[in-house]
Amino acid sequence: MGDCLIWENGWSQNYHADTLSGRNVKVQKTPWHKAATLVPVRSVAVDIGQNLTLACAEEDALPQAGESVGVMWIREGREDGQIERLKVEPNGALQLINVSADDAGNYSCTLDDDHDAVKTRISVQVRTPPPALHNVWVKPSTILANILWEVAGTGGYPIIDFTAEYRLKPNAGEEPEDWKPIVPTHIPPNSRQIDVYHLVPNTTYSFRVWATNQLGRGEIVEVEGHTHHSIEELELARHLLAGVENFDTRVWVAAVGIVMGTLMILGIAQLEEQEVIELVPNIILNPGFFDERTEHIPQDENFNNQTTTRLNNNSVVQPMRL
Repeated sequence: MGDCLIWENGWSQNYHADTLSGRNVKVQKTPWHKAATLVPVRSVAVDIGQNLTLACAEEDALPQAGESVGVMWIREGREDGQIERLKVEPNGALQLINVSADDAGNYSCTLDDDHDAVKTRISVQVRTPPPALHNVWVKPSTILANILWEVAGTGGYPIIDFTAEYRLKPNAGEEPEDWKPIVPTHIPPNSRQIDVYHLVPNTTYSFRVWATNQLGRGEIVEVEGHTHHSIEELELARHLLAGVENFDTRVWVAAVGIVMGTLMILGIAQLEEQEVIELVPNIILNPGFFDERTEHIPQDENFNNQTTTRLNNNSVVQPMRL
């Protein structure tokens, strides 16, 4: 039977036959640039966790039954532990078992009868749940916070939505509370931020966010944020402490003098106002002119025979004829 060779890290290395389906493995050290030629790269995509089979060449280029032609598979780069999940079929095809994200890369294969010609070059792309979001940070306010993020990749499938949650940061030795969902629970895929409401001022919160595609939830990113003091507290502190570094006692003395002078003026004005108020009842109770009371007099040249009685301190003034 033929031989097979797996290439890693720029040099070919041998692996025992029991690892590679009973096929003999030939030891050969050949630089990559001598084995590779300009061959179009064919892309193959596979979901994580599935199996993938890579054909070395067309059927007519493969060895026929009874022929002994070795197959050499080459992978650019090295991934420790990958060999346990590799299997070479009798027809020279390379099978990847339980594909992981680390299996992504470029694979090439040649045949023993034509060492200088690469028969095929395949770029393996492994589709996964979305990777962790980048530049996730929180912009807190007093009772709300704004969570922002950037998308580094989709994992191979379009992002369906984002999800964000929050909770109070527990103190040392305390059990953390359950995560609370941030509405909407399914954030549109074109969004890059979300607001959280009804937070407590001057409090530390934990926030986490992730993306989801058809393969499931992506890697979670968790950040912390501390809400600001309330506006009332900040305004009060600002007014109380404004200019405290450059405080001048002369300003304080002048302010006290102004306040005391103002109080004295208000006191004097209040006394005068009380005297005016005391005169009002006397004017109302003792009017000096009463239009509704008249007396008869002899008719004058203008034919007037009545006159108004004038009152002064409750005394009646009798009219006189001039």
